[in-house]
Amino acid sequence: MQMKSRKPRSNAATVDPVKPGARANKGVNIATTEQDSAKPVRHRTTVLRRAILDTAAAMFAEKGFVGTNLRDIADALGMSRPGLYYHFPSKEKLLEAIVEELTLSAERQLVKITEDKGGEPDQALRLVVQATTLWLLDHQVFFRLLDRAESDLPPELKVSNEESKRKNLQYFVGIIERGIAGGKFRPVDPHIAALAIAGMRNWAAWWYKADGRLTAQQIAEMIADMAVKSVLRSDAHRSRSDTLADAVRILQEDVAHLDYLLRE
Repeated sequence: MQMKSRKPRSNAATVDPVKPGARANKGVNIATTEQDSAKPVRHRTTVLRRAILDTAAAMFAEKGFVGTNLRDIADALGMSRPGLYYHFPSKEKLLEAIVEELTLSAERQLVKITEDKGGEPDQALRLVVQATTLWLLDHQVFFRLLDRAESDLPPELKVSNEESKRKNLQYFVGIIERGIAGGKFRPVDPHIAALAIAGMRNWAAWWYKADGRLTAQQIAEMIADMAVKSVLRSDAHRSRSDTLADAVRILQEDVAHLDYLLRE
């Protein structure tokens, strides 16, 4: 493998978003230095794989899946074509790896969060939204590529991607349903609320800039806070009000909550 001297970027959030009409990022080169050669082989392989996926995702997002070939990706990485073929023998395998990285690993992360940090529904929703937002911002280029290339996915991969997306959304639906049943959340439609929260989070992939005014952590915390407040009952703590309007509103929400439970 012939390599240039520059090191790869290992964090997707640091890859400059590809703007329409712009050329693919040529600065993601693979380097083998004395320091790198001292690292475990597994680590070097992981860094190389991430650099390949980052570059491929950026070029697919810019040129489209059909308009990009493996030679372009190898040139952008500063590596030989046989070296790239060794890791990914086709564009389809590259796209498949990107989809799995984006959707399937996100699903595994949600499962782990749900198992480790069940907690109160408002706490669980805050944690899940914050963690998945951070993950999304770290995989920003992947997400933008998938949003554009979904129609180019092979049939089997398209089916698995859609199934993974449904499962990921269902984690949000389940938390919201639990919050409604316990009187913590307003009696909203759980599916619509989950879609709204996911949409608010996903849109961050299009406007987030790693060198922007706020850090990824600050953005994730803000989006998580807005997500919880969008469904939280104003009287979730069951405090009483001395105004007629508030009393009527609380009564109406209680009736709506009772109606929701009766329909279960």
